[in-house]
Amino acid sequence: MAAISLAADPGPRAPISVVVTCYNLERFIGEAIESVLAQRDAPPFEVVVVDDCSTDRSAEIIRGFGEARYVRTPSNGGVLLASLAGVEQAKHDVVCLLDGDDLWEPGKLAATGAVFDTDQTAALVTHDLCYIDESGRPINRRSRPGEELTPLDPANAADRVRQGILELDDYVWLGSALSFRRSLARWDEFAQFAAGLPDPRNCYQDWPLAYWIAALPDVRMTYVAEPLFRYRLHGHNYSGDARTIERAVRNFTRARNTRAAMAAIAERRSLPTHLKRIVRQSVGLADAQADLYAGRRLRALAGFTRSLPLAWRDGILAREAVRFGIGALISPSALMRLGARPESLAPGR
Repeated sequence: MAAISLAADPGPRAPISVVVTCYNLERFIGEAIESVLAQRDAPPFEVVVVDDCSTDRSAEIIRGFGEARYVRTPSNGGVLLASLAGVEQAKHDVVCLLDGDDLWEPGKLAATGAVFDTDQTAALVTHDLCYIDESGRPINRRSRPGEELTPLDPANAADRVRQGILELDDYVWLGSALSFRRSLARWDEFAQFAAGLPDPRNCYQDWPLAYWIAALPDVRMTYVAEPLFRYRLHGHNYSGDARTIERAVRNFTRARNTRAAMAAIAERRSLPTHLKRIVRQSVGLADAQADLYAGRRLRALAGFTRSLPLAWRDGILAREAVRFGIGALISPSALMRLGARPESLAPGR
């Protein structure tokens, strides 16, 4: 897909709300906000930064940016509820999300805004990315969107984005690449659904929202074939920050809750049986992994067995078979010491 050209006069440009979420990111949040404020050729935009009750200097740093609106959650409720709070405060129909430890490229809002301006049926836009380390240095790593989506023409890329979301494939990147149109996404209905989940505090924000939108009829997914943000790999997001047993179980629980939310959406939208089966098996695999690291070995093995078709489809069967085989013989702490650290279940990571 060719880069979107902004040379011609695009006419009236729809304003954009940027929602940034932050929890204890004092090292990175200032640079993230600066990357938004430095946007070039962008439509009019506002910046809403949601502080999920940080206990470090994040609030002080955010308040230092007079151009950004500071929102503090009533209590630490996790990234899903923080995102809901930020979008609730946003003024505009088009919303772009940014994690407080990532960075946008200077042309992010111009390219994303151009899609929404030219395609009034576009409900979701995503794009390519590049990687940086904790200090912001580039990492030479190919991206799955770049491999799978960039070579396609725009219509095929759009179809593949929808397919990738509904089939939980790893070539669609969300997070700081996710933008959406609230009116077409039926945002108010989604917000009510998400807030009413059994455990919204332990649920990721991007995949349930993207799945919700992809499951809607008569809306379009769109892909911009440019690396418009830098994903920062650091100790608190790489491999799900699973450096302890407690964090491993927490991360798999969050993955499980996220997939369970998507399974509920699949039922709500009466999606085809094979899509429901994929997401149900994904819930089961996350359950089994949480059980394994919590020491519930028999339950873990039974759950893994039920998830074999998904593990095979996703090319992770050998890795997971080794993990569960070793985990059946040794303790969870010994499993982690051997280096069998859990990977995040979020596609694209």
